[in-house]
Amino acid sequence: MKKFYSKKEYQKIADLFNIGKVHKIFKLHLGYGMSTKAAVQTSSGKFIVSKNILSDKKDIVSKSKESLQYEIDLLNVVKGLPVPVYRSSLCGNFIEKFGRDWVTVYDFIPGKSPRRITAQMALELGKFLGEFHKRGRKFKEDLKSRRRFYDLNPKVVKKMNPFARSQKNSVLKSVVERIKKGVEENRPSSKLPRGPIHVDIGHANELFQGNKLTGIIDFGNFYIDTLMIDVGKTVMWNCCPNKKINPQLLKEFIAGYNSRRKLNKDERAYLKKAVLFAIYSHIWVDLYHIPIKYVPESWPLMLIRRFLPVANQIEKSHII
Repeated sequence: MKKFYSKKEYQKIADLFNIGKVHKIFKLHLGYGMSTKAAVQTSSGKFIVSKNILSDKKDIVSKSKESLQYEIDLLNVVKGLPVPVYRSSLCGNFIEKFGRDWVTVYDFIPGKSPRRITAQMALELGKFLGEFHKRGRKFKEDLKSRRRFYDLNPKVVKKMNPFARSQKNSVLKSVVERIKKGVEENRPSSKLPRGPIHVDIGHANELFQGNKLTGIIDFGNFYIDTLMIDVGKTVMWNCCPNKKINPQLLKEFIAGYNSRRKLNKDERAYLKKAVLFAIYSHIWVDLYHIPIKYVPESWPLMLIRRFLPVANQIEKSHII
């Protein structure tokens, strides 16, 4: 059960970050974790106040203060893009201790998560990702305590294998070998360009006003890896409605991306595999997550119903 602060506590946080008198609080029920976000209207504007439960535990769920600071540092590097802009406190810190928790504040970003993606929206997403990748390569911090969700090298896959194979659901059990093979056959080459990747640009983390992209949020899973992993994931979530890849959406997305950062020859050659890796790696990681109770069975079952038909289509055609 997520626990939000009282209005009095939100006012204390507002005072700490010098954002004015609190008028209204809108509780946002997002994500699986215990951290909470609230949209807070004050005399100075509207802000997102996050209650962060941080820890130095070495597990999947826990996040350290250092890890959260990496996200803020990255967003400061790409400032000017439609991403969260964090406020510093009166003490000059972006993360402040508040009771047992840690709090952050960033400027509210207007817009709504889309129900469907139009060609113009796909173009906007491509432009954003291309520019994010271009600017993000200036981020040079040596990341520690960041989980690399889709770094599925042979050693990692071997470690995850017994967990993935311990499924109780017959549907999940039946696809394990295929998913593992898909990961192994489509993983990216270490020679492809690398940099910070978001890895979760889907509808829940996108904000639009009409066809205009106003924000990309939730950089909680970002890490440094092959840029094409991000391309594949964004195509998977945004260009594959109705269990099929949409050629027009894909075309517009790639056109937008190339207008900000051109894919090189090797990246273009890998595009088909990038989308396949996005699908197979996403399912594989969550097959691992089920036994450790990080996600419910319903989540990978949804992924299988929605995206394995897309993988079938891509593998049997020259659509990419």
